[in-house]
Amino acid sequence: MPEPWNDVTSATVSAISRLQHGYLTTPRDPWAVRTLASLRRADESRPGADPSLWDVTLGRLPDELLGHGTSPATAAERAVHAAVVLYAVHQQSRAEPMHATGVGLGQAVRMLSVKRSDGTEWDPGTISRFQHMCRAQQWAIRVDNLRGLVTLMRSEAVPLDYGRLAADLWRLQVSAPDQVLLKWGRQLHRIPLTKQAASTETDQGEPR
Repeated sequence: MPEPWNDVTSATVSAISRLQHGYLTTPRDPWAVRTLASLRRADESRPGADPSLWDVTLGRLPDELLGHGTSPATAAERAVHAAVVLYAVHQQSRAEPMHATGVGLGQAVRMLSVKRSDGTEWDPGTISRFQHMCRAQQWAIRVDNLRGLVTLMRSEAVPLDYGRLAADLWRLQVSAPDQVLLKWGRQLHRIPLTKQAASTETDQGEPR
């Protein structure tokens, strides 16, 4: 049986792939345009609040990850719903795909900070927003802060892997929050290989 985070990733990517393809095709798919608009109006912290979105945000999870009856939303339901809503915010008015496989949240924040910087240093406002989001203890506050970051990513055309984000959001709730935060920190501070190589060449050329 697949690990639950794999199911969370699969459900998210399945929903977003259809939306992204429909939105970026010419002419645009009316269903995708209409659904993305509804998602942008949704509260990212409240899965199930809009019946018109049930199929998109809840309909792709296996039964064992869904809640039953009047029980509160499960961690999987909250993670997938938040990721799909945030993607809708991210894709708005962009002609290029904002869901991109392999771009982790920390990496995307690093790219965003570089683009928003007016010099060689990272943009402190971007890093502060990210750190505030990571420190948040309440789900609604965390995903609201994440929405603010995603809005900035949209303005700078910085993509994000939403399948990976959904899995991270699930793990934050149920299994390994410290590991997720550590992973995001590593992604943020990892030096790209091209810069490592350039730094090594410079060091080798300097007198010792």
